[in-house]
Amino acid sequence: MTRRTPNARLRNLDTLDIAPADAERLKLREGDRVRVRSRHGEAVMPVRIEAGVKPGELFATFHAAEVFLNHLTSPLRDRVVMTPEYKVVAVRVEKLRRAAPAS
Repeated sequence: MTRRTPNARLRNLDTLDIAPADAERLKLREGDRVRVRSRHGEAVMPVRIEAGVKPGELFATFHAAEVFLNHLTSPLRDRVVMTPEYKVVAVRVEKLRRAAPAS
């Protein structure tokens, strides 16, 4: 999450990857900024429409500290390895309005 790994070379910006059908239903376009909320927290990031994501599911990278996607995850941990429940988090996606041009 602090860009200390080579992951940033694969994708230099954290995005919320969403299925085309879900993007259409939510009236989202590539690059739109969204607020992703769970009962644990929220994060703001741009949308990336990705055919490889199944409808009803989302994918996000989380190596940028300014996004702090870990705020969305549950404080519950796996009892054996003590990792957070990264893959099981219900969220709501809300399109952010674009700022009005300055006059």
